[in-house]
Amino acid sequence: MYHYGVELSKYKLRDYELLLAEREIKGLFPDITTKRVNGSIELFSNNELHQEKLKKLTFFSNINNINNKNKYVTNQVIIENVKNITPSIFDFEIEKHIKPNTNREIRYITHSFHEYKGRFYPQLAKSFMNYANLKPEDTVLDPFCGSGTTLLESLLYDVNAVGVDINPIAYLLTKSKIRSLFITKDDLFITQKLVYNLNNDLSWQEINIQSYHDKTDLEYLTKWFPETNLKQIIHILNVISSIDNSDIKLLLKIILSNILKKYSFQDPTQLRIRRRKDQPAEDLLNTYCNKVLEQIELLQKFHSIYKLSTNSKIENHLGDVRKLDFVNNSFDAIITSPPYATALPYVDTDRLSLFVFNYTNRKTFKKLEKSLIGNREILKSEREKLDFELEKNFSKSILPKEIINLLEKIYTLNKNADVGFRRKNTAALLFKYFTDMDLAIKQIHRVLKRDKFFFNVVGDNRTTAGNVKINIPTIDFINLISVQNGFNMIEKIDMTVQQSYAIHSKNSINNEAISILKKT
Repeated sequence: MYHYGVELSKYKLRDYELLLAEREIKGLFPDITTKRVNGSIELFSNNELHQEKLKKLTFFSNINNINNKNKYVTNQVIIENVKNITPSIFDFEIEKHIKPNTNREIRYITHSFHEYKGRFYPQLAKSFMNYANLKPEDTVLDPFCGSGTTLLESLLYDVNAVGVDINPIAYLLTKSKIRSLFITKDDLFITQKLVYNLNNDLSWQEINIQSYHDKTDLEYLTKWFPETNLKQIIHILNVISSIDNSDIKLLLKIILSNILKKYSFQDPTQLRIRRRKDQPAEDLLNTYCNKVLEQIELLQKFHSIYKLSTNSKIENHLGDVRKLDFVNNSFDAIITSPPYATALPYVDTDRLSLFVFNYTNRKTFKKLEKSLIGNREILKSEREKLDFELEKNFSKSILPKEIINLLEKIYTLNKNADVGFRRKNTAALLFKYFTDMDLAIKQIHRVLKRDKFFFNVVGDNRTTAGNVKINIPTIDFINLISVQNGFNMIEKIDMTVQQSYAIHSKNSINNEAISILKKT
């Protein structure tokens, strides 16, 4: 009999994380016996357990082989400690120098590149992979890819992955987070020298903004950046365009994107683009160079201690989940967190980046914003058309009756009350959100293999209709849509609200859950 003790993470795990920790073990080792002992779980097996498989556990710190008294840390502990490790440490010495974190670390390696509102944290994605017992030849799909959390974790886990998102900044961020890990040590060193020179280059002061040859919407940018900062931005963009290495270009772009709000007239405390009352700082170039050097140092440390698999194939696509361009039964797991209904202005949060990198302009921005599932933008004529469709659906709908009944209640309360246009829009926007999610889940079901898992992290919403406060059980509604489209509900795991989801909105999420489904 083989006996192991696997110690739980040193930081305090939430109840649902403890549950997932047990599910991970069951997924990876379905035939063993387990016993919970204080801060660890003991494993008993008739066969010796593979060390590399044990090291894939997420919500655990140390593995103790009771038989031979061998002790080692999990891969997760190593990954979370990259920034704390001296690059000169040899591979075989790493575990001697690592102490598991006592605080939760969610911005390790390239997860730290760029803030992205509404993302789910990386340990979740990895724990789902263990739950599903994914193999190296398997392929994961994240059809709402966002900041690329699932794709980066898939690369670290050594499985294939594909991501899809309609937001160009999400696409850029995901690609940068993946490709930056493949920049060689030599190229990182060259980039360091380039950045040192950039920080000492004062030629940006001579830039004539109006003669900038790029197609960027300069009139818009001059309204949102002080002249000094915009000159420095243009200078950085010129340097980036002169670089041949596409992976370095991505790295330099995404770090610039992450600091734009701080150096603009946009209020950094607001998700929507609102003007700040104070003046932004003007040390943009210096801050940018320091941020780049920080990330280069982090990547250098990563290269020193972690052997990244070159077998995993990671792809991300700029596309729409409602029109997935993949053949039927292509994927071995779906791991995602869809947009939350009317809660986050997803594109608006990165509007400055979209304009700076010329992904949009004033003529095309509204079209991009309205293309996103869960957006809050709607014209009166569009709302009236959706209201008409909604009224027809009160008696018969492709959506589950529980959804239509609640939408009818919201619609009627607002129609019969003296409320503003945003309240008037609520029922129509929710109707559009759930019909879009129905289209999305139909596509997800089509491309997922039979008997494979669909992991979905989503939150509920709330609204006021008339003078009545109403909770919108988005989690349960999406589960109903999923079951209606051919999924079996395996389990729903309630979560406590993550700090990263703090939202300045009356419709903010007050409850979240993990839905685990399986294709029939």
